[in-house]
Amino acid sequence: MDHLDGHDSDDMKVGASSDGASRLRKKRSKVWDEYKPILVNGAIQSAECRYCHIHMSCKGADGQSNGTSHLWRHQKICRAKEGLGLIQQQQDTDFPYVVNDVDPVDQILPDSLDDINLLTHSESSKFRSKVWKDFIPFYVEGRIQGADCVHCHKRLSAEKGRSHLNRHTQTCPVRGGTSVNHQKGVLFQSSVPSLKSRFQDELSPALTNGRVQIAEYASKFLKTSSGDRSPMDHHVLALPAMDGMNPTEQNTSSAQTAPNISRKFDQEASYQELTRMIVLHGYPLSIVEHEEMRRFAKSLNPAFNMASSIDIEEYSTLLFQKEKSELKEKIALLPHRVSLSASVWVHGAEASVKYLCLAVHFIDSDWKLQRRIIKFGVFSSSPTSLERMIHFKEACALDSDSGPFNVIQEAIRDWNLDQKHFSLTSVSEIRNDESTSKLMDLLIQRKCLPVRGELYNIACVDDVLNSIISKGQPVLHLVGDILERFIKEHMSSSLTRQQLLEVVTHMGLKCPQEDAKWWHKIYFRLEVFLQFKKAFPSEELLSAEDTKTVESVCKILRAFYRAVEVISGSACPTANTYFNELWKVRATLQEEASTDHTELANMVWEMQEAFSEYWQNSYMWLSIPVVLDPRFKITFIEFRLKRAFGTDADKYVSAIRDTIRELFHEYCGPVDKPGVDISNRETRDVELDGFDSDSLEDWDEHLNAQTRSQLLTELDNYLEDGLVPRKDDFDILNWWMSNSTKYPTLSIMARDVLAMPASAVHFEAALSSEGPVIHKQWSTLNIKTIEALVCTRDWIK
Repeated sequence: MDHLDGHDSDDMKVGASSDGASRLRKKRSKVWDEYKPILVNGAIQSAECRYCHIHMSCKGADGQSNGTSHLWRHQKICRAKEGLGLIQQQQDTDFPYVVNDVDPVDQILPDSLDDINLLTHSESSKFRSKVWKDFIPFYVEGRIQGADCVHCHKRLSAEKGRSHLNRHTQTCPVRGGTSVNHQKGVLFQSSVPSLKSRFQDELSPALTNGRVQIAEYASKFLKTSSGDRSPMDHHVLALPAMDGMNPTEQNTSSAQTAPNISRKFDQEASYQELTRMIVLHGYPLSIVEHEEMRRFAKSLNPAFNMASSIDIEEYSTLLFQKEKSELKEKIALLPHRVSLSASVWVHGAEASVKYLCLAVHFIDSDWKLQRRIIKFGVFSSSPTSLERMIHFKEACALDSDSGPFNVIQEAIRDWNLDQKHFSLTSVSEIRNDESTSKLMDLLIQRKCLPVRGELYNIACVDDVLNSIISKGQPVLHLVGDILERFIKEHMSSSLTRQQLLEVVTHMGLKCPQEDAKWWHKIYFRLEVFLQFKKAFPSEELLSAEDTKTVESVCKILRAFYRAVEVISGSACPTANTYFNELWKVRATLQEEASTDHTELANMVWEMQEAFSEYWQNSYMWLSIPVVLDPRFKITFIEFRLKRAFGTDADKYVSAIRDTIRELFHEYCGPVDKPGVDISNRETRDVELDGFDSDSLEDWDEHLNAQTRSQLLTELDNYLEDGLVPRKDDFDILNWWMSNSTKYPTLSIMARDVLAMPASAVHFEAALSSEGPVIHKQWSTLNIKTIEALVCTRDWIK
């Protein structure tokens, strides 16, 4: 069809007094075969494309017809026409693209066409500046309030001058490497098209029943460097007139015209989901600026405007604040205490900045053990090299913002944990720091810790076990060399290599990572060797003496590995399990101490000495949770400690009994009757005729002793009741929840004691040579952003 065929001879006078039927008979242009006229009060106000259903204005600034040239131009670039062909519609149908439930046009654009025309003439002078080639105006109530950068999509104020817009074009991080023509066609839902006169016909908003209905437009003509005007096609976001349609018709019409397109599109919700994905998987924030990512997002929905890395950083901060507020409220409502664990994170073996990660452990209202990271700050920083400062953006932190004392104290204050603090478990770097002891003394002075801090500053079990294993490093490396020769010899044969792989497959033991601790790799190879020997007994592998040594060493390392696996496992064990796992390590060392192998015997003796020192310092906090296990109680502790300390066992058992009673007494709370003000005791005594100020003190002491005795009866009853039968599926938290009525005070105490952690890191980090590692792509961010990302990732996973 020739687009010049008679289109200038159209004599349809928009707004004339004749009726609609006669007006339709007068149209001469063939362009109306491609459009459906929209009438308002008997006059044609706009034309609806029969393919893409966009509404094109048919009314100029003077209220008269503005011709059909813009209608012909649209037909040449209409994408829907190319793929669908002519579709004859007998009734109004919905648009193929639907926006949010809230009409953004009603909030941004003028309510009438006259207002738009007035705006076009009065405001057009504002767009003579070349800066508008890089920005799209943003309107509120008919006036320009802002400008959206077509490159990075950042919104700037446009009420007072344009100098800051020029400055932004010079510093825009996306503009430098992005084609202007590629970005300029992107329109925000809240933006309106260019107001230049040569585009007015093409981009004038259409009216239906007197209201602006177009939210975004199908195309925008851009002027290239050569001066040619080329149409840039973009998908349409339109708001159809639905005043005369019921909800059922609105839904079915959209389904019929666009069955393969989402019924709703929410840019804000898309940004939030994108942020959650990036945070959860540890992706770099700059992934949103990768060209491949942008193309992929556009292929899913052309209306989606990809956020910048700065936007994602802001959204992640907002998500962090939202999740933090909810967790804060949850912890504040807890009627009991919480425990803390502190670990050190790095982002490389040579990192000059170390981070302190603080996690809170508690049993929630459903009696489920929870662990949440609540603080991520700088532990220590040292002067870095120029190269690392350039590549990793490392910098020294202020002393006032780093160190265990500052970071942990800030978290306690921020989360209001000063009166809810029960214990702290930390790795050796933190535990041995002088500021940690200073913090403990401060908390004890303020009477924030139970039993004078006896259960505070607990050593991380992973650190302790690693230090004990290191005592036997020479012998273990010697055994490792023997295994290395065995593996190399048998890996040279394809048959034997296949046999080894089959053994590993059926072992059920996870292969250590490349950065695994040295002893973990040796232990894994020992297990492979013994399983291979068991599967192929005819193979002559090692001498009898070497085989016996391998078996002894494997047994020792197996006990350590199992202890780390249980205590640092993802299942978050309760504190009553720690004692038994560590007792297994002690028993294994005691069994292997009688070996005839001199070097091995010396290794075991050194390990025993280190373990005994740890046991001497930790038996108290390890024993109290076992006493609160109804399957064992104090009798089990008496039985074990007699084997551990011999004739001195009674002294240790007595200390445990006294500590439990003191702790229980603190949980009983003050025995004075509520509402009695001690400061007014003298006035109160004077009011009692016939009694002096000291005559009732002995009576008060008697009542206090009687009340305390009644409360202690609850503890005595628990200790004297029979043991609960041991079963594999026993759930100690469920037992205490079921018996909280019978032991109301003791159940609260058990809730806090059983939540004490023995490890400050997860299982994978406990067996890693580097420990917990922060994502490399996050390490270049500022500490507040890193904290938001690390904490949020822990909360939403």
